[in-house]
Amino acid sequence: HYSHGPHVAGIAAAGNPAAKILAARMSWSHQSPPPVPTLERSRFTAQMYRDIVDYFKKNNVRVVNMSWRYNSASIEGALMAHGIGKTPEERMQMAREMFEIEKQALYDAIKNAPEILFIAGSGNENNDANFSEYIPATFDLPNLITIGAVDSEGKKTTFTTEGASVDFYANGYEVESFVPGGDRLKMSGTSMASPQAANIAAKLLAVNPKLKPAQIIKLIAEASEASAEDAKIRLINPK
Repeated sequence: HYSHGPHVAGIAAAGNPAAKILAARMSWSHQSPPPVPTLERSRFTAQMYRDIVDYFKKNNVRVVNMSWRYNSASIEGALMAHGIGKTPEERMQMAREMFEIEKQALYDAIKNAPEILFIAGSGNENNDANFSEYIPATFDLPNLITIGAVDSEGKKTTFTTEGASVDFYANGYEVESFVPGGDRLKMSGTSMASPQAANIAAKLLAVNPKLKPAQIIKLIAEASEASAEDAKIRLINPK
């Protein structure tokens, strides 16, 4: 938990002296069981999403990396851990109501910031992001792209989440970056792949600050290459 954010930030800023990092800390409990999900908590989370994106706007943020995701099943599992809900169907309905509050707020917040490019990691469960309803990975918005993970040779990792919403793939296997204290460590995950794309977007903006999100996405797409393993997989080309 403590090393994930700095590791991701190090990847996003690597090789770009023009980059400035604005941190928006999101912490998940490591406790078992996790905190009890409630409608009040979901409404608080929804407001948090609105506040964070407003914070980005006020600070002229251009690229946002989002190395995180969750779905309704995450909330459902927390309810089950606390024995809340008389039946699985009731728990599912309760979780869905809470999830939709958070999902809609995040979607609207990103949609209402068209000048910012948002980049999401797809997930590490070797599944389909759309089937699992991961947010923000499955949002279909013109200012958001989702990144899956390949290794340094461009081969799909065993863990990467795929699906129609995954736009590009980048290296997410044993990527070296900083951890607190200044040491460097190798980590794997789409959490490491997503900031590779943020890194490229930030470098493009360093060269031309006038670029809009759609133009950045177009440049990344034009420079991407089809994987020899699967033509549907578009590999980001850092060069």
